[in-house]
Amino acid sequence: MKSTAEMLYFFIISALFAGAHRDRATYSIAYAEEIDHMSLLNFKKSISMDPHGALASWNGSSHFCEWRGVSCHNTKHPRRATVLDVSDLGLVGIISPSLGNMTFLTVLNLSYNSFADEIPPLGHLRCLEILTFESNSLQGRIPSELANCTNLRELYLLMNHFVGEIPTEVASLSKLGILDLSRNNLSGVIPPSLGNISSLSELITTENQLQGRIPSELGRLSRLTVLAIGSNNLSQGIPQSIFNLSSLKAMCLERNQLRMPYLPSDLGTTLHNLQLIFLDYNQFAGPIPPSLSNASQLVKIDLSSNSFTGHVPATLGSLEKLTWLNLEFNHLVADDKQSWMFVDVLTNCSSLQVLALFQNQLAGQLPSSVGNLSSQLQYLLLGNNKISGSAPSSIGNLQGLTSLGLDSNNFDGLITNWVGNFKIMEKLFLNKNSFVGPIPSSVGNLSRLFSLTLASNKFEGPIPETIGQLQHLQFLDFSDNQLNGRIPVGLFNLQAAITFDLSHNILNGIIPREIGNAKQLSEIDIASNKISGEIPETLGNCESFETIIMGNNFLEGKIPLSLANLKNLQLLDLSHNSLSGPVPGFLGSLKMLHILDLSYNHLQGEVPRNGVFTNASALILTGNQNLCGGITELHLAPCPVLPSRKRRLPRSLKTVILVVCPMLVLALIVIVVLFRRKKHERKSLMVPSVLGMHLPQVSYMDLAKSTNNFSPSNLIGKGAHGSVYRGFISHLKTDVAVKVFNLEMQGAERSFLVECQTLRSIKHRNLVSVLTACLSIDPRGNEFKAIVYEFMPKGNLDELIHSQRSNEHVAGHIILAQRLNIAIDMANALDYLHHSTKPPVVHCDLKPSNILLDDDMGAHIGDFGLAKLRNDCLSVSAGCSTSSAGFRGTIGYAAPEYATGGHISTAGDVYSFGVLLLEMLTGKRPTNAIFMEGLSIISFVLMNYPNKITSIIDECLQEDLDNLNKETQSDCNCRVHGCIQSMLEIGLACTHQLPKERPNMQEVARKLLATRVAYDKSSGF
Repeated sequence: MKSTAEMLYFFIISALFAGAHRDRATYSIAYAEEIDHMSLLNFKKSISMDPHGALASWNGSSHFCEWRGVSCHNTKHPRRATVLDVSDLGLVGIISPSLGNMTFLTVLNLSYNSFADEIPPLGHLRCLEILTFESNSLQGRIPSELANCTNLRELYLLMNHFVGEIPTEVASLSKLGILDLSRNNLSGVIPPSLGNISSLSELITTENQLQGRIPSELGRLSRLTVLAIGSNNLSQGIPQSIFNLSSLKAMCLERNQLRMPYLPSDLGTTLHNLQLIFLDYNQFAGPIPPSLSNASQLVKIDLSSNSFTGHVPATLGSLEKLTWLNLEFNHLVADDKQSWMFVDVLTNCSSLQVLALFQNQLAGQLPSSVGNLSSQLQYLLLGNNKISGSAPSSIGNLQGLTSLGLDSNNFDGLITNWVGNFKIMEKLFLNKNSFVGPIPSSVGNLSRLFSLTLASNKFEGPIPETIGQLQHLQFLDFSDNQLNGRIPVGLFNLQAAITFDLSHNILNGIIPREIGNAKQLSEIDIASNKISGEIPETLGNCESFETIIMGNNFLEGKIPLSLANLKNLQLLDLSHNSLSGPVPGFLGSLKMLHILDLSYNHLQGEVPRNGVFTNASALILTGNQNLCGGITELHLAPCPVLPSRKRRLPRSLKTVILVVCPMLVLALIVIVVLFRRKKHERKSLMVPSVLGMHLPQVSYMDLAKSTNNFSPSNLIGKGAHGSVYRGFISHLKTDVAVKVFNLEMQGAERSFLVECQTLRSIKHRNLVSVLTACLSIDPRGNEFKAIVYEFMPKGNLDELIHSQRSNEHVAGHIILAQRLNIAIDMANALDYLHHSTKPPVVHCDLKPSNILLDDDMGAHIGDFGLAKLRNDCLSVSAGCSTSSAGFRGTIGYAAPEYATGGHISTAGDVYSFGVLLLEMLTGKRPTNAIFMEGLSIISFVLMNYPNKITSIIDECLQEDLDNLNKETQSDCNCRVHGCIQSMLEIGLACTHQLPKERPNMQEVARKLLATRVAYDKSSGF
């Protein structure tokens, strides 16, 4: 046995070792806690703004486990942070890399803040199960290192600004159940390897820029319940393997370029667990599968904006949980009792809230059973069909409706008091039918109504006084009917009203003085009625007015001075009335006013020369016989000089005047002649220096002779700062286009210098060639400035697209290939201006009238009067200094940022090019009358792209498409359709609202060239 001393020694040594071990463990825990503590403090330091003081508790007075948003739940390590949740606190800053050291984190939630920059390295967070950065401003690529977080079950990166491809490494996250990457700027394809994540139940990539096909490998995801990959650029069809995913509850493939000749007939049988199916805005065709009714849990069906044909399946009436059925913008047919049966059976869907069949081919009479639809129905949209007969009064049973659209059909008969049953109705569209009789007074019962459209019918009688009860009404359109009587005073007491259109009726009486009460009113159109009396002074109280149209009435008296208060006024039309007095000078002070029509009145006196009066294209004064003066382009007689009152002079003073004055006048004439001769000689010598090149000399007399003394018969165009004449200069032996600057116009002098400066530094085959310039004195001693260009015999693009003349230039002869080539020429020229000149040149006024065409239909960009040479505009998104000239360009073509005082950049030209491209294909100017109430040429194309483009393209192109289709069957149809679709896609990309989202002109030129290659290749040339 060991001695007592030995045992005591052993005990002491063992105790010492045990104590040391405990100290090391204690130190290790303390060190690990300190790592979390310092990591959280570093995270706090990286936050630049904490508006609510949410992290005020993050200090040394308490342990970090007690800080807001921090939790420590691990039982083995009770003092380690396992949850960091600071969501929705309004935090601004970057994500500190120190979070990558908090290795016990299982939940990291920074969603709904304003974190920016890239995701830092977080690959060491092996315990992490939930990572959500939803709704921030994070950028860059999604880090592939996230694949090292092997325990991740949920990954939410939606609503940020991530770019690049989806990392294929994500497929190694074998426990991942939810992957949400929606609403970013991701590109590339959906990685087929995602099909290896057997645990995946939700795959969401909506609203990105993903391309290519839907991988068939996703069909291996047997647990998948949500497949949401809509709003991308995916093409081809849906793989058969996807239709075998019986676990699917939500299939959201909307807004892609998917196409299939028909959907599987057993779709609802194989996908029997479906609750949502969104296939809208694609290119699906064929009948709607009746088997959809086998998916008995269906809640929402959206198949709109496709090419589905046949009848609406009556089997859908068995879907008891159905709340949403949107089938609008298709080719569905109903023309007899059998095909309308779907309305009868949908009455079984007691939860139905939306039934949308807008723009199909429904015909015949609407069944009265429509009134038996769900009491929860909120939207019934049947517009743009061919439905005829009376509107069933049973519709009045649907008292839950908030929006009813029966517009653009063939309905006739009376609208009876059933219209007053909709107590919560917000939008009522009955326009473009043949309804007759009076507007029911019961319409005043629709107390929540904010949009009422009854235009283009045959309503008669007075406007009901009860309209004045609609205190939420914002938009009212009663135009193009046969309404009579006075305008109800109550209309102008509607405090929410924004737009009234009462035009093209037979209303009479005066404009009520109470119009001054409608201070929020933005637009009023009462044209083409029989309204008389004076324009009330109270109209000037409505400072929100942007549009006033009162033409074709019997208004008299003077234009009220109070209109000077309308600082937001953009359009004023008082034409075809009996107004008298002078043209008010204050109208020229309204800076927003860009269209003024005062034609065919009895106005008299001198026309002002400021503001809108300096732009002849924005001003219509014809039909006023006693007007004079104004700018030269108006071609009005000069105003007479009023004789001054004579004053009797002393005889001695008369003698001095008679002797001295002639001598002074003679001396003055000699001085002026000598001065002007020197000035003329000096200016003639300035031509080479102004244009910076050796150019032939031309005089004023040369140009006058070549243009038949600037005869109107030689006039080929007008612009904001001058006129263009065709001429032939004999010593140059060539036809020319002479741009004569009207130096009386504000900005003309600067425009001449800018154009010369620009032309001096550029030369390209698709820019109009300058031959010379002329700085001289005309016979009356006035300064004369002109630039002489090469003549373009085919005129300008505006004439080619929109001319109605019966010659070789009419739009019907501009075939698709020519339009494509013109677009390529323009793109090449802009590419040169933006990327090959130093400094870059921004044109600032790209529009069809500035695109000139030579004998071979080659396009040449001209008119550089607004151009800007920018050292700071080196890229599409470059932020350049604000224009000193204010708004630049032409309304409809100018980029939206210019209208708000934004910076001049090459991106502005890209936008104008995009609008021009859409105009070339649709045949519609961006200022077309149909583009109103929020509709623009861009939204017009966008809402029909890509499935309905044949309905919006220029009629002439449609004829070409039809002719080609007849000659070579479907191949040419696909070729033409594909070319048009590609060009529209480019136009839409160029017209993004944000400059940084637009491509540059190098990219645009390449895409257009690729389009032509594909077009030519498929044509067999």
